[in-house]
Amino acid sequence: MFARTLTVVSLFSVAFQYVNATCLLDNNAQKVAENYKTLFSNYSPQFANQVLTSDVIDQSDSVNWLIANGTNCPPPLGSTTFNGRTAFEAGQGSQPNMPFTILNVYHDCTNVFVRWKFDQTVQSPQQVQGISVLGTTLNTDLTKLLTQPYLIKTVYAEFNVGAFITNLGYYHGTPPPTCKNSKREVEGVAFVA
Repeated sequence: MFARTLTVVSLFSVAFQYVNATCLLDNNAQKVAENYKTLFSNYSPQFANQVLTSDVIDQSDSVNWLIANGTNCPPPLGSTTFNGRTAFEAGQGSQPNMPFTILNVYHDCTNVFVRWKFDQTVQSPQQVQGISVLGTTLNTDLTKLLTQPYLIKTVYAEFNVGAFITNLGYYHGTPPPTCKNSKREVEGVAFVA
């Protein structure tokens, strides 16, 4: 019994070197960002179960607009895109993997802010960049505290839908008259609607 208690105490001691119960550390924030990246780059339901809370909320007007094909059909802009891990898994599991590169990771005590861009192998010729705010919670499963100290509880993500649908061939824009060449070098002019 004493050996088991000592093992549990040792586990907590090691775990708290990597986790601060009151605030995310840099390594925790990076781990959460990498987990988020894996959800899109190499999705599996097993991984989603490891890194998302069961009641995760995902809200993205970019995704809502794509789901509704740019119309007012549900889901309306500003509404929840995926309510719970099961809904997230159904939505993400039905799509091809969309690898992206993490550009920056910032954090406060409970949120991780990730700037990212889709890999050119999946989205080109226009670059699609986005930003995601990931709300986290401390993992209450002590057996997984070392491998996944923080779980993703909320996702607020937006990305350049215009470039995304252009790359898919759904939109063909006309260059403005000030466009100098095919590399989209545009003179600085005021936008007129």
